Amino acid sequence: MKTAKTSTKHPYAAIEHRVIDSLAYADLSFSARSLLVQIVRQVTVPNNNGHLQATSTYMKPFGFSVNTLTRATQELITHGFIYKTKSGGFHQGAAQFAVTWLSVTNTRGIFMQGFKACAWRDWQPEQKKSRPPKVSAYSLKNDELTRATTPKSEAIPPPKSEHIELVPIYTHSAHKESARVTASIHWLPLIAGGRMQPIRNYA
Repeated sequence: MKTAKTSTKHPYAAIEHRVIDSLAYADLSFSARSLLVQIVRQVTVPNNNGHLQATSTYMKPFGFSVNTLTRATQELITHGFIYKTKSGGFHQGAAQFAVTWLSVTNTRGIFMQGFKACAWRDWQPEQKKSRPPKVSAYSLKNDELTRATTPKSEAIPPPKSEHIELVPIYTHSAHKESARVTASIHWLPLIAGGRMQPIRNYA
């Protein structure tokens, strides 16, 4: 029994698997992917590649603002999926583009000098900025390797030694004044004839 052959009666927009599976495509924003579909949607037979448009009037019904459209278009160009074959402007009409994985057969009125087939293959991700080098704990001074200066907030006191002992220093006048005040405070109950309670825990 013969199987019926299926035929496609309606046109469709096709993006090759090698394009979708590429690293460049994976790096695209969702806006750029959506724009690429709308650009490929315009490809017809005979091949009109190179004369495709991405005007704000055409893309507005699909939710593209002017700023989003500008960013997405530039993104597709830098990733190598489309190539601008004609610059738009006043009295020049709309800008025109070509998708890079399809051939361009009609070159009338467009510029193909910088066109490169499958330019998305050459796309490379931007290198991330490297971290600043760590500050060395040592520095070279007078041809000798010395430890770098430690900030005051991180200063560490020198270790104690059996030959070094830290003791409080009092001047003679300060010691004398302290003894006088302490003595006078403790003698107050006696001076008052025992009518005062003894003062304890005086600091």
